Amino acid sequence: MVRWKVIFLAFLVAGLLVPPAYSAGESAMERPGYLFVEAPRGLVADIVGVGSYATPVGLVLPPGNYTVRITGNVTVVAWVSVVAETATIVRVNPSEIAEAVSGVGIVSIRAIFNESANYSREKLNPPFNPLQKITGCGYGSLYINISRPVPMDLVERGPEEVYLIPNGTFIHIGDSDGKPCIEYVEVNVGAAHAESVRNATYLVPWARLEITSVPNDLTFYINGGHNIYIFYTPMGIYVPAIPHDVYNATAVGYYGTIRIPVIHRLEAHTVGIAEDHYLIESVVKVAPNETYHINVDMEKVKSTLTVEREAVRAVPLEVDSEPGNASIVVTDGVLRVFATTPATLFLPPGNYTVIASRDNLSARESVVLTESASAFLKLSPANAILHVVTYPGNATVLLNGEEVKAKNLTLSPGCYNITVEAPGYLTKSVEVILAPNESKRIEVSLEKKPAVEDQEIVISPPSSGVDDIKSEESPANENDIPEGTQTLPTSPTNDVPDQAGRDNGSLWVKIVILIGVVGAVYLALRLRR
Repeated sequence: MVRWKVIFLAFLVAGLLVPPAYSAGESAMERPGYLFVEAPRGLVADIVGVGSYATPVGLVLPPGNYTVRITGNVTVVAWVSVVAETATIVRVNPSEIAEAVSGVGIVSIRAIFNESANYSREKLNPPFNPLQKITGCGYGSLYINISRPVPMDLVERGPEEVYLIPNGTFIHIGDSDGKPCIEYVEVNVGAAHAESVRNATYLVPWARLEITSVPNDLTFYINGGHNIYIFYTPMGIYVPAIPHDVYNATAVGYYGTIRIPVIHRLEAHTVGIAEDHYLIESVVKVAPNETYHINVDMEKVKSTLTVEREAVRAVPLEVDSEPGNASIVVTDGVLRVFATTPATLFLPPGNYTVIASRDNLSARESVVLTESASAFLKLSPANAILHVVTYPGNATVLLNGEEVKAKNLTLSPGCYNITVEAPGYLTKSVEVILAPNESKRIEVSLEKKPAVEDQEIVISPPSSGVDDIKSEESPANENDIPEGTQTLPTSPTNDVPDQAGRDNGSLWVKIVILIGVVGAVYLALRLRR
Protein backbone atom coordinates (compact mmCIF):
# COMPACT_ATOMS: atom_id res chain seq x y z
CA MET A 1 0.00 0.00 0.00
CA VAL A 2 2.79 2.41 0.90
CA ARG A 3 4.60 1.62 -2.37
CA TRP A 4 1.43 2.46 -4.36
CA LYS A 5 1.13 5.79 -2.56
CA VAL A 6 4.74 6.64 -3.35
CA ILE A 7 4.20 5.82 -7.05
CA PHE A 8 1.01 7.91 -7.13
CA LEU A 9 2.82 10.85 -5.53
CA ALA A 10 5.68 10.57 -8.06
CA PHE A 11 3.23 10.65 -11.01
CA LEU A 12 1.48 13.62 -9.46
CA VAL A 13 4.73 15.57 -9.12
CA ALA A 14 5.76 14.72 -12.70
CA GLY A 15 2.40 15.80 -14.08
CA LEU A 16 2.58 19.15 -12.36
CA LEU A 17 6.11 19.95 -13.47
CA VAL A 18 5.97 18.81 -17.12
CA PRO A 19 5.14 21.82 -19.35
CA PRO A 20 1.88 21.59 -21.30
CA ALA A 21 1.89 20.53 -24.96
CA TYR A 22 0.74 23.16 -27.47
CA SER A 23 -2.00 22.38 -29.93
CA ALA A 24 -1.85 23.49 -33.54
CA GLY A 25 -3.93 26.52 -32.63
CA GLU A 26 -1.28 27.65 -30.15
CA SER A 27 1.65 27.45 -32.56
CA ALA A 28 4.06 30.28 -33.29
CA MET A 29 1.92 31.32 -36.26
CA GLU A 30 -1.02 32.21 -34.00
CA ARG A 31 0.35 35.65 -33.21
CA PRO A 32 3.10 36.31 -35.75
CA GLY A 33 4.66 39.54 -36.88
CA TYR A 34 5.07 40.75 -40.44
CA LEU A 35 8.26 42.05 -42.03
CA PHE A 36 8.03 43.91 -45.35
CA VAL A 37 11.02 45.10 -47.39
CA GLU A 38 10.01 47.68 -49.98
CA ALA A 39 12.90 48.26 -52.38
CA PRO A 40 13.22 48.61 -56.16
CA ARG A 41 12.69 45.44 -58.17
CA GLY A 42 15.82 43.57 -59.15
CA LEU A 43 17.37 43.77 -55.68
CA VAL A 44 17.67 40.91 -53.19
CA ALA A 45 16.89 41.22 -49.48
CA ASP A 46 18.76 38.74 -47.30
CA ILE A 47 16.89 38.17 -44.02
CA VAL A 48 19.68 36.70 -41.92
CA GLY A 49 18.75 33.28 -40.59
CA VAL A 50 15.61 33.11 -42.75
CA GLY A 51 16.44 33.40 -46.46
CA SER A 52 17.08 35.67 -49.46
CA TYR A 53 14.20 37.10 -51.47
CA ALA A 54 13.68 39.31 -54.51
CA THR A 55 12.25 42.69 -53.50
CA PRO A 56 9.62 43.78 -52.72
CA VAL A 57 8.91 40.99 -50.24
CA GLY A 58 6.94 40.37 -47.06
CA LEU A 59 7.40 37.56 -44.55
CA VAL A 60 5.30 36.18 -41.72
CA LEU A 61 7.75 35.65 -38.85
CA PRO A 62 7.81 34.93 -35.12
CA PRO A 63 8.36 38.14 -33.13
CA GLY A 64 12.03 38.92 -32.53
CA ASN A 65 15.04 40.77 -33.89
CA TYR A 66 16.03 40.44 -37.55
CA THR A 67 18.78 41.69 -39.82
CA VAL A 68 17.86 42.79 -43.34
CA ARG A 69 20.74 43.10 -45.80
CA ILE A 70 20.53 44.42 -49.36
CA THR A 71 23.67 44.44 -51.50
CA GLY A 72 23.98 46.66 -54.55
CA ASN A 73 25.84 49.85 -55.44
CA VAL A 74 25.27 50.59 -51.74
CA THR A 75 25.06 47.88 -49.06
CA VAL A 76 22.08 48.56 -46.82
CA VAL A 77 21.69 46.87 -43.44
CA ALA A 78 18.60 47.32 -41.28
CA TRP A 79 18.58 45.78 -37.82
CA VAL A 80 14.94 45.82 -36.72
CA SER A 81 12.48 44.11 -34.41
CA VAL A 82 9.33 42.31 -35.53
CA VAL A 83 6.34 42.70 -33.21
CA ALA A 84 3.30 40.43 -32.96
CA GLU A 85 0.27 41.49 -35.04
CA THR A 86 2.27 44.39 -36.46
CA ALA A 87 3.83 45.04 -39.86
CA THR A 88 7.42 46.30 -39.72
CA ILE A 89 8.03 48.02 -43.06
CA VAL A 90 11.58 48.72 -44.25
CA ARG A 91 11.55 51.15 -47.18
CA VAL A 92 14.85 51.79 -48.94
CA ASN A 93 16.30 52.94 -52.25
CA PRO A 94 20.06 52.22 -52.36
CA SER A 95 20.58 54.39 -55.46
CA GLU A 96 19.26 57.46 -53.65
CA ILE A 97 21.53 56.71 -50.68
CA ALA A 98 24.48 56.62 -53.10
CA GLU A 99 23.52 60.11 -54.28
CA ALA A 100 23.53 61.32 -50.65
CA VAL A 101 27.22 60.37 -50.22
CA SER A 102 29.77 62.29 -52.24
CA GLY A 103 33.53 62.54 -52.27
CA VAL A 104 36.80 61.47 -53.81
CA GLY A 105 38.28 57.98 -53.45
CA ILE A 106 35.12 56.26 -52.18
CA VAL A 107 35.14 52.59 -53.21
CA SER A 108 32.15 51.32 -51.22
CA ILE A 109 29.28 52.67 -49.15
CA ARG A 110 27.31 50.98 -46.40
CA ALA A 111 24.15 52.40 -44.82
CA ILE A 112 23.04 50.98 -41.48
CA PHE A 113 19.77 51.48 -39.64
CA ASN A 114 20.13 50.15 -36.11
CA GLU A 115 17.20 50.33 -33.71
CA SER A 116 19.37 49.43 -30.72
CA ALA A 117 21.65 52.45 -31.14
CA ASN A 118 21.11 56.16 -30.85
CA TYR A 119 24.29 57.88 -32.00
CA SER A 120 23.02 61.36 -31.16
CA ARG A 121 23.05 60.44 -27.46
CA GLU A 122 26.81 60.01 -27.63
CA LYS A 123 27.41 63.73 -28.03
CA LEU A 124 29.77 65.24 -25.49
CA ASN A 125 29.14 68.62 -23.95
CA PRO A 126 31.22 70.48 -24.86
CA PRO A 127 32.18 68.71 -28.11
CA PHE A 128 35.70 67.43 -28.71
CA ASN A 129 38.25 70.23 -28.74
CA PRO A 130 41.89 69.34 -29.46
CA LEU A 131 44.58 70.64 -27.16
CA GLN A 132 46.40 73.86 -27.87
CA LYS A 133 48.77 73.83 -30.80
CA ILE A 134 52.01 72.01 -29.94
CA THR A 135 55.32 73.29 -31.28
CA GLY A 136 58.53 71.38 -31.79
CA CYS A 137 58.46 67.59 -31.87
CA GLY A 138 55.79 66.97 -29.26
CA TYR A 139 52.21 65.82 -29.65
CA GLY A 140 49.27 64.82 -27.50
CA SER A 141 47.97 61.25 -27.51
CA LEU A 142 44.20 60.75 -27.67
CA TYR A 143 43.81 56.97 -27.60
CA ILE A 144 40.44 55.89 -29.04
CA ASN A 145 40.70 52.09 -29.17
CA ILE A 146 41.12 51.37 -32.85
CA SER A 147 42.05 47.73 -33.38
CA ARG A 148 41.33 47.02 -37.04
CA PRO A 149 42.84 46.57 -39.53
CA VAL A 150 45.84 47.12 -37.20
CA PRO A 151 46.08 48.69 -33.72
CA MET A 152 46.11 52.48 -34.12
CA ASP A 153 46.34 55.52 -31.89
CA LEU A 154 45.19 59.09 -32.34
CA VAL A 155 47.68 61.90 -31.81
CA GLU A 156 47.30 65.63 -32.38
CA ARG A 157 49.35 68.78 -32.61
CA GLY A 158 46.41 71.19 -32.78
CA PRO A 159 42.93 71.58 -34.31
CA GLU A 160 44.21 71.06 -37.86
CA GLU A 161 46.82 68.40 -37.13
CA VAL A 162 45.16 65.21 -35.91
CA TYR A 163 46.92 62.00 -36.99
CA LEU A 164 45.92 58.33 -36.99
CA ILE A 165 49.14 56.38 -36.38
CA PRO A 166 49.46 52.60 -36.86
CA ASN A 167 51.32 50.16 -34.63
CA GLY A 168 54.90 49.16 -35.40
CA THR A 169 55.89 51.95 -37.77
CA PHE A 170 58.30 54.87 -38.15
CA ILE A 171 56.49 58.21 -38.36
CA HIS A 172 57.42 61.85 -38.92
CA ILE A 173 55.03 64.55 -37.62
CA GLY A 174 55.74 67.95 -36.12
CA ASP A 175 58.93 69.68 -37.12
CA SER A 176 58.10 73.35 -36.54
CA ASP A 177 61.50 74.00 -35.01
CA GLY A 178 63.45 72.28 -37.78
CA LYS A 179 64.16 69.02 -35.93
CA PRO A 180 63.60 65.72 -37.76
CA CYS A 181 61.10 64.39 -35.19
CA ILE A 182 61.15 60.79 -36.39
CA GLU A 183 59.75 58.22 -33.98
CA TYR A 184 59.12 54.50 -33.69
CA VAL A 185 55.55 53.91 -32.46
CA GLU A 186 54.07 50.95 -30.60
CA VAL A 187 50.33 50.97 -29.95
CA ASN A 188 49.05 48.72 -27.18
CA VAL A 189 45.65 48.30 -25.55
CA GLY A 190 45.02 51.52 -23.64
CA ALA A 191 48.33 53.25 -24.36
CA ALA A 192 50.94 54.09 -26.97
CA HIS A 193 54.73 54.21 -26.77
CA ALA A 194 56.95 56.39 -28.96
CA GLU A 195 60.74 56.39 -29.16
CA SER A 196 62.87 58.93 -31.04
CA VAL A 197 64.97 57.35 -33.79
CA ARG A 198 67.27 58.41 -36.64
CA ASN A 199 68.28 57.06 -40.04
CA ALA A 200 64.86 55.46 -40.67
CA THR A 201 64.73 53.62 -44.00
CA TYR A 202 60.95 54.12 -44.32
CA LEU A 203 58.49 56.72 -43.04
CA VAL A 204 54.72 56.34 -43.12
CA PRO A 205 53.23 58.68 -45.76
CA TRP A 206 50.03 60.59 -44.96
CA ALA A 207 46.79 61.45 -46.73
CA ARG A 208 44.27 63.95 -45.41
CA LEU A 209 40.52 63.37 -45.01
CA GLU A 210 38.14 66.34 -44.83
CA ILE A 211 34.80 65.13 -43.48
CA THR A 212 31.59 67.19 -43.75
CA SER A 213 27.87 66.49 -43.42
CA VAL A 214 24.40 67.97 -43.76
CA PRO A 215 23.61 69.02 -41.10
CA ASN A 216 26.84 69.76 -39.22
CA ASP A 217 27.77 68.34 -35.81
CA LEU A 218 27.06 64.70 -36.60
CA THR A 219 29.00 61.93 -34.84
CA PHE A 220 32.14 60.92 -36.75
CA TYR A 221 34.12 57.66 -36.54
CA ILE A 222 37.37 56.62 -38.21
CA ASN A 223 38.05 52.89 -38.75
CA GLY A 224 35.60 51.98 -36.01
CA GLY A 225 37.46 53.90 -33.33
CA HIS A 226 35.39 54.85 -30.34
CA ASN A 227 36.46 55.15 -26.74
CA ILE A 228 37.27 58.36 -24.87
CA TYR A 229 36.76 61.07 -27.48
CA ILE A 230 33.83 61.56 -29.82
CA PHE A 231 34.31 63.63 -32.95
CA TYR A 232 31.82 65.71 -34.88
CA THR A 233 31.57 67.00 -38.41
CA PRO A 234 33.22 68.96 -39.93
CA MET A 235 36.47 67.15 -39.14
CA GLY A 236 39.93 66.93 -40.71
CA ILE A 237 42.35 64.09 -40.01
CA TYR A 238 45.60 62.67 -41.43
CA VAL A 239 45.58 58.92 -42.08
CA PRO A 240 48.29 56.44 -43.16
CA ALA A 241 48.59 56.00 -46.92
CA ILE A 242 50.83 52.93 -47.28
CA PRO A 243 50.38 51.69 -50.88
CA HIS A 244 52.24 48.37 -50.48
CA ASP A 245 53.87 46.10 -47.90
CA VAL A 246 57.27 47.31 -46.69
CA TYR A 247 59.79 44.72 -45.50
CA ASN A 248 62.74 45.04 -43.09
CA ALA A 249 62.46 48.75 -42.36
CA THR A 250 65.15 49.87 -39.90
CA ALA A 251 66.10 52.86 -37.79
CA VAL A 252 68.62 53.59 -35.04
CA GLY A 253 67.14 54.07 -31.60
CA TYR A 254 68.54 54.72 -28.13
CA TYR A 255 69.35 51.03 -27.57
CA GLY A 256 70.53 50.24 -31.08
CA THR A 257 68.98 49.27 -34.40
CA ILE A 258 65.20 48.74 -34.57
CA ARG A 259 64.06 46.39 -37.31
CA ILE A 260 60.43 46.04 -38.42
CA PRO A 261 59.96 42.77 -40.39
CA VAL A 262 56.92 44.07 -42.28
CA ILE A 263 54.78 47.21 -42.39
CA HIS A 264 51.55 46.10 -44.02
CA ARG A 265 49.78 47.94 -46.80
CA LEU A 266 47.21 50.36 -45.40
CA GLU A 267 45.49 52.44 -48.06
CA ALA A 268 41.78 52.05 -47.21
CA HIS A 269 40.00 53.72 -44.29
CA THR A 270 36.39 53.64 -43.17
CA VAL A 271 34.75 56.99 -42.52
CA GLY A 272 31.58 56.68 -40.42
CA ILE A 273 29.04 59.48 -40.00
CA ALA A 274 26.05 58.84 -37.74
CA GLU A 275 22.91 60.39 -36.32
CA ASP A 276 20.04 58.87 -34.33
CA HIS A 277 19.66 55.27 -35.61
CA TYR A 278 21.58 55.90 -38.84
CA LEU A 279 25.21 55.18 -39.68
CA ILE A 280 26.82 55.77 -43.08
CA GLU A 281 30.19 54.12 -43.70
CA SER A 282 32.37 55.06 -46.67
CA VAL A 283 35.50 53.07 -47.45
CA VAL A 284 38.00 55.51 -48.92
CA LYS A 285 41.12 54.48 -50.84
CA VAL A 286 43.90 57.00 -50.27
CA ALA A 287 47.27 57.81 -51.80
CA PRO A 288 50.26 59.59 -50.20
CA ASN A 289 50.09 63.40 -49.96
CA GLU A 290 46.54 63.60 -51.33
CA THR A 291 43.45 65.25 -49.77
CA TYR A 292 40.00 63.65 -49.92
CA HIS A 293 36.68 65.38 -49.21
CA ILE A 294 33.80 63.17 -47.99
CA ASN A 295 30.28 64.55 -47.46
CA VAL A 296 27.09 62.82 -46.27
CA ASP A 297 23.67 64.38 -46.67
CA MET A 298 22.05 62.67 -43.69
CA GLU A 299 18.70 64.35 -44.27
CA LYS A 300 18.49 62.66 -47.67
CA VAL A 301 19.58 59.33 -46.19
CA LYS A 302 16.82 59.51 -43.61
CA SER A 303 14.22 60.22 -46.27
CA THR A 304 15.18 57.20 -48.39
CA LEU A 305 15.79 54.64 -45.61
CA THR A 306 12.82 54.44 -43.27
CA VAL A 307 11.31 51.91 -40.87
CA GLU A 308 7.60 52.17 -40.07
CA ARG A 309 5.09 50.03 -38.19
CA GLU A 310 1.40 49.42 -38.80
CA ALA A 311 -1.15 47.29 -36.95
CA VAL A 312 -2.32 44.24 -38.93
CA ARG A 313 -5.75 42.60 -38.85
CA ALA A 314 -5.05 38.92 -39.41
CA VAL A 315 -7.52 36.07 -39.93
CA PRO A 316 -6.85 32.32 -39.68
CA LEU A 317 -6.24 30.09 -42.68
CA GLU A 318 -6.20 26.35 -41.99
CA VAL A 319 -4.16 24.33 -44.48
CA ASP A 320 -4.00 20.54 -44.68
CA SER A 321 -2.94 18.04 -47.33
CA GLU A 322 -3.08 14.41 -48.40
CA PRO A 323 -0.58 12.96 -47.75
CA GLY A 324 0.20 15.06 -44.69
CA ASN A 325 3.46 16.56 -43.49
CA ALA A 326 3.85 18.48 -46.75
CA SER A 327 5.85 21.69 -47.07
CA ILE A 328 3.60 24.63 -47.93
CA VAL A 329 4.17 28.14 -49.23
CA VAL A 330 1.36 30.67 -49.01
CA THR A 331 1.86 33.94 -50.90
CA ASP A 332 -0.04 36.88 -52.34
CA GLY A 333 2.90 37.78 -54.57
CA VAL A 334 4.68 39.86 -51.90
CA LEU A 335 3.82 38.44 -48.48
CA ARG A 336 4.74 34.79 -47.99
CA VAL A 337 4.74 32.25 -45.19
CA PHE A 338 6.30 28.79 -44.95
CA ALA A 339 4.92 25.93 -42.85
CA THR A 340 4.19 22.19 -42.80
CA THR A 341 0.74 20.64 -42.97
CA PRO A 342 -1.42 20.63 -41.01
CA ALA A 343 -1.03 24.30 -40.05
CA THR A 344 -3.10 27.27 -38.99
CA LEU A 345 -1.72 30.49 -40.44
CA PHE A 346 -2.76 34.04 -39.57
CA LEU A 347 -2.67 36.39 -42.56
CA PRO A 348 -4.09 39.76 -43.57
CA PRO A 349 -7.18 39.52 -45.81
CA GLY A 350 -6.32 39.11 -49.49
CA ASN A 351 -5.95 36.71 -52.42
CA TYR A 352 -3.43 33.95 -51.78
CA THR A 353 -1.89 31.03 -53.60
CA VAL A 354 -1.18 27.90 -51.56
CA ILE A 355 1.48 25.51 -52.88
CA ALA A 356 2.07 22.19 -51.11
CA SER A 357 4.85 19.72 -51.95
CA ARG A 358 6.26 16.50 -50.61
CA ASP A 359 8.89 14.46 -52.45
CA ASN A 360 7.71 14.42 -56.09
CA LEU A 361 4.10 15.24 -55.19
CA SER A 362 2.56 18.70 -55.19
CA ALA A 363 -0.64 20.69 -55.49
CA ARG A 364 -1.74 24.30 -55.84
CA GLU A 365 -4.89 26.12 -54.75
CA SER A 366 -6.10 29.73 -54.75
CA VAL A 367 -7.77 31.13 -51.63
CA VAL A 368 -9.70 34.38 -51.15
CA LEU A 369 -9.19 35.22 -47.50
CA THR A 370 -11.68 37.63 -45.96
CA GLU A 371 -12.58 35.87 -42.74
CA SER A 372 -11.44 32.47 -41.48
CA ALA A 373 -10.93 29.96 -44.31
CA SER A 374 -9.47 26.55 -44.99
CA ALA A 375 -7.67 24.81 -47.84
CA PHE A 376 -7.19 21.09 -48.41
CA LEU A 377 -4.69 20.04 -51.07
CA LYS A 378 -4.55 16.57 -52.54
CA LEU A 379 -1.00 16.04 -53.80
CA SER A 380 -0.23 14.35 -57.11
CA PRO A 381 2.89 13.93 -59.30
CA ALA A 382 3.89 17.19 -61.03
CA ASN A 383 7.04 19.03 -62.13
CA ALA A 384 8.16 22.60 -62.69
CA ILE A 385 10.84 24.10 -64.92
CA LEU A 386 13.30 26.77 -63.82
CA HIS A 387 15.54 28.60 -66.30
CA VAL A 388 18.36 30.57 -64.64
CA VAL A 389 20.07 33.38 -66.61
CA THR A 390 23.22 34.84 -65.04
CA TYR A 391 25.33 37.90 -65.67
CA PRO A 392 28.18 37.14 -66.18
CA GLY A 393 27.19 34.09 -68.18
CA ASN A 394 29.93 31.85 -66.76
CA ALA A 395 28.76 32.28 -63.16
CA THR A 396 28.30 29.21 -60.96
CA VAL A 397 24.74 28.33 -59.92
CA LEU A 398 23.99 26.55 -56.64
CA LEU A 399 20.59 25.03 -55.90
CA ASN A 400 19.99 24.78 -52.14
CA GLY A 401 23.77 24.90 -51.68
CA GLU A 402 24.59 22.25 -54.29
CA GLU A 403 26.21 23.23 -57.58
CA VAL A 404 24.19 22.45 -60.71
CA LYS A 405 25.78 22.19 -64.17
CA ALA A 406 22.68 22.98 -66.24
CA LYS A 407 20.77 26.24 -66.02
CA ASN A 408 17.53 24.69 -67.31
CA LEU A 409 16.26 22.69 -64.35
CA THR A 410 13.29 20.35 -64.01
CA LEU A 411 12.28 20.36 -60.36
CA SER A 412 9.52 19.37 -58.01
CA PRO A 413 7.31 22.37 -57.13
CA GLY A 414 8.17 24.19 -53.94
CA CYS A 415 10.61 26.79 -52.60
CA TYR A 416 14.29 26.80 -53.62
CA ASN A 417 17.36 28.90 -52.82
CA ILE A 418 19.35 29.90 -55.89
CA THR A 419 22.90 31.19 -55.25
CA VAL A 420 25.00 32.68 -58.05
CA GLU A 421 28.72 33.34 -57.65
CA ALA A 422 31.67 34.22 -59.88
CA PRO A 423 35.29 35.32 -59.28
CA GLY A 424 35.55 39.08 -58.89
CA TYR A 425 31.83 39.49 -58.17
CA LEU A 426 29.67 39.70 -55.06
CA THR A 427 27.68 36.50 -54.46
CA LYS A 428 23.90 36.83 -54.68
CA SER A 429 21.17 34.48 -53.42
CA VAL A 430 17.42 34.53 -54.01
CA GLU A 431 14.45 32.37 -53.05
CA VAL A 432 12.31 31.02 -55.92
CA ILE A 433 8.81 29.58 -55.53
CA LEU A 434 7.75 27.08 -58.20
CA ALA A 435 4.13 26.03 -58.66
CA PRO A 436 3.05 22.70 -60.21
CA ASN A 437 3.50 22.64 -64.00
CA GLU A 438 5.00 26.16 -63.91
CA SER A 439 7.84 27.30 -66.15
CA LYS A 440 9.76 30.23 -64.63
CA ARG A 441 12.74 32.28 -65.84
CA ILE A 442 14.88 34.28 -63.42
CA GLU A 443 17.76 36.63 -64.19
CA VAL A 444 20.53 37.20 -61.64
CA SER A 445 23.01 40.02 -62.25
CA LEU A 446 26.09 40.10 -60.03
CA GLU A 447 27.78 43.28 -58.82
CA LYS A 448 31.54 43.58 -59.22
CA LYS A 449 33.54 43.59 -56.00
CA PRO A 450 34.98 46.96 -54.92
CA ALA A 451 38.56 47.61 -56.01
CA VAL A 452 39.58 47.74 -52.34
CA GLU A 453 38.11 45.34 -49.81
CA ASP A 454 36.79 46.58 -46.47
CA GLN A 455 39.70 45.07 -44.50
CA GLU A 456 37.14 43.94 -41.91
CA ILE A 457 36.87 47.41 -40.41
CA VAL A 458 33.74 47.58 -38.25
CA ILE A 459 32.16 50.62 -36.65
CA SER A 460 31.50 49.67 -33.04
CA PRO A 461 29.75 52.40 -31.03
CA PRO A 462 28.01 51.41 -27.80
CA SER A 463 24.24 51.28 -27.39
CA SER A 464 22.78 53.48 -24.70
CA GLY A 465 19.55 54.92 -23.42
CA VAL A 466 16.37 53.60 -21.85
CA ASP A 467 14.59 53.41 -25.20
CA ASP A 468 17.12 51.06 -26.76
CA ILE A 469 15.73 47.72 -27.92
CA LYS A 470 17.33 44.91 -25.94
CA SER A 471 18.67 41.80 -27.63
CA GLU A 472 20.29 38.50 -26.80
CA GLU A 473 23.70 37.58 -28.12
CA SER A 474 23.75 35.51 -31.28
CA PRO A 475 26.60 33.27 -32.43
CA ALA A 476 26.25 34.60 -35.96
CA ASN A 477 29.32 36.41 -37.28
CA GLU A 478 27.87 39.46 -38.96
CA ASN A 479 30.75 41.66 -40.12
CA ASP A 480 28.35 44.19 -41.58
CA ILE A 481 26.56 44.92 -38.30
CA PRO A 482 27.97 47.27 -35.67
CA GLU A 483 29.38 45.40 -32.70
CA GLY A 484 26.98 45.53 -29.78
CA THR A 485 24.07 44.54 -32.02
CA GLN A 486 23.03 40.97 -32.54
CA THR A 487 20.49 39.08 -34.60
CA LEU A 488 18.26 36.24 -33.56
CA PRO A 489 18.16 33.78 -36.48
CA THR A 490 14.77 32.12 -36.72
CA SER A 491 13.34 29.33 -38.78
CA PRO A 492 10.56 30.15 -41.28
CA THR A 493 8.57 27.16 -40.03
CA ASN A 494 5.93 27.44 -37.32
CA ASP A 495 8.06 26.56 -34.33
CA VAL A 496 6.83 27.29 -30.83
CA PRO A 497 7.95 30.81 -29.84
CA ASP A 498 9.79 31.74 -26.70
CA GLN A 499 7.23 31.59 -23.91
CA ALA A 500 9.65 32.34 -21.09
CA GLY A 501 7.39 34.74 -19.25
CA ARG A 502 4.29 32.58 -19.41
CA ASP A 503 6.13 29.35 -18.58
CA ASN A 504 7.86 30.88 -15.55
CA GLY A 505 4.55 32.16 -14.22
CA SER A 506 2.83 28.82 -14.68
CA LEU A 507 5.79 27.04 -13.07
CA TRP A 508 5.37 29.05 -9.88
CA VAL A 509 1.66 28.22 -9.84
CA LYS A 510 2.51 24.54 -10.24
CA ILE A 511 5.01 24.68 -7.38
CA VAL A 512 2.43 26.25 -5.06
CA ILE A 513 -0.16 23.61 -6.04
CA LEU A 514 2.45 20.88 -5.63
CA ILE A 515 3.30 22.03 -2.09
CA GLY A 516 -0.40 22.02 -1.19
CA VAL A 517 -1.03 18.56 -2.68
CA VAL A 518 2.05 17.06 -1.04
CA GLY A 519 0.96 18.53 2.29
CA ALA A 520 -2.57 17.15 1.91
CA VAL A 521 -1.31 13.68 0.96
CA TYR A 522 1.07 13.71 3.92
CA LEU A 523 -1.71 14.66 6.36
CA ALA A 524 -4.02 12.02 4.90
CA LEU A 525 -1.38 9.34 5.37
CA ARG A 526 -0.73 10.47 8.95
CA LEU A 527 -4.45 10.39 9.84
CA ARG A 528 -4.91 6.89 8.39
CA ARG A 529 -2.21 5.58 10.68
